[in-house]
Amino acid sequence: WSTTNEAERAERAATKVFCNRSLNMKRINAIGFDMDYTLAMYKPETFEMMSYSETKKKLVESYNYPRALLESFEFDPDYMVRGLVVDKKRGNVLKMDRHNYVKVAYHGFTALDTDERLATYCETSKRQSFDGPEFSALDTLFSMGEAYLFSQLVEAKDSGKHGEFFERKTFMQMYDEIRAAVDLCHRDGSLKHAVAENPSKYITKDADLVPLLKALRASGKQVFLLTNSLWDYTNVVMNYLIDDNVGDQKKLEWLNLFDVVVTGSAKPGFFANDSATIFEVDTATGLLHNTDNGAPLTPIGSVSDSTHKRALASGLRATGKGPARVYQGGSYTHLHAMLGIEIGSRLLYVGDHIYGDILRAKKEIDWRTMLVVPELAHEIDCLERMKEKPHALRRLRTLRDSLDDQVARHAWLAANAADPKANEEELERARQLSATARTAHREGMREYHKSFHYVWGQLMKAGSQNSRFAFQVERYACLYTSHVRNLWGYSPEKVFRAPADFSPHDLD
Repeated sequence: WSTTNEAERAERAATKVFCNRSLNMKRINAIGFDMDYTLAMYKPETFEMMSYSETKKKLVESYNYPRALLESFEFDPDYMVRGLVVDKKRGNVLKMDRHNYVKVAYHGFTALDTDERLATYCETSKRQSFDGPEFSALDTLFSMGEAYLFSQLVEAKDSGKHGEFFERKTFMQMYDEIRAAVDLCHRDGSLKHAVAENPSKYITKDADLVPLLKALRASGKQVFLLTNSLWDYTNVVMNYLIDDNVGDQKKLEWLNLFDVVVTGSAKPGFFANDSATIFEVDTATGLLHNTDNGAPLTPIGSVSDSTHKRALASGLRATGKGPARVYQGGSYTHLHAMLGIEIGSRLLYVGDHIYGDILRAKKEIDWRTMLVVPELAHEIDCLERMKEKPHALRRLRTLRDSLDDQVARHAWLAANAADPKANEEELERARQLSATARTAHREGMREYHKSFHYVWGQLMKAGSQNSRFAFQVERYACLYTSHVRNLWGYSPEKVFRAPADFSPHDLD
């Protein structure tokens, strides 16, 4: 019974929406969603595997990488996690805490020892911010395959195999060529065509999605879709998610669930570039039509039909009736005008990319934000299964700190006493106890973190501190949750309350 009860508690916790910044849903007039990894949850074992394989092919075919890599390189979709940072110059992958202190570092798949890690990133005259051109943050699940491929290439270069080829390559060149190969995969359509042919192979369908969208609109809130994907791919994915339509069965009924749809939005630039051009998409042909800053234009010599006349009359405002109008490009100013919103805090946006969806939307235009963190379900399950372990580790850490204090005290007394040998026995005893407690705590922390992930540990922690990723989530996401469907469990008028803040002296 106890095991079942714990599993049920973990499942309930995994469906919760967590609050960093209090939010009254009554004051939200519009709710928007990203598509990829937000409404559409991709399957890493198929989609990321395909993306990895296609990128590997592009490296061989377009950048002349050794063909042997096609056979020798295999992808592990579970190895990389979000929140890591790639050091492109040194060939390292890093995990940091909220102070940008590097706690774990791997060169390829080999861990840097403590001295090398500290000398490279911590004990330097100038602490690095890790946000310059030499670094790349793994902010989205789409980045896992390319980061894994980079680590493989680092290993290949260091091994001396294919020496003549890799001697000419720096780590940074290899990473940049991986990124260029990924872009080629998107440009030639190799990924989206595969998804269009068999979306169920790559995307997890969610039965709660349609009821959620309908409930939000029925509550009086406007609902919009804002995605970087272009119209053709957006239409494929949304048809599958909403109506299970594939191929020639695609229809446009899914547009009835939204007030506005913006494709090809070029986020995060969408949140800052208020001079961007916006086009209206002809949903029948996919052709783009010029607009007058978003409002329809009647071409010279053409006669407006009744639909176009109604569009002219409504201008930029979403009517809430009939299918949503679809646009490409533009900026937040166009979207605000369509929704009739003047204040950014009246809008809640739900996305998966901490930088592309959340950070810029919060900092630039004060949108309320909700981050989707699919990995959170696993994190919560681990926390529930080992809920006593953190308490034991904290007690051990307190004991370790107390013994360290005793070592320092006895060392000071020994150095300043008239008889230096008077405190030697107590000093040695304290040192032994301190060393024992330190080892026990270090090994306990290592074992605890490995239960979350065998390499990188707990997503939201780095050692005892919040991780860099957790710090960004706390700072920029008003709400966060493991899946967008979790909103379905809350009233559209819910008041989310943030927990009280505590300083170290409050808890002493």
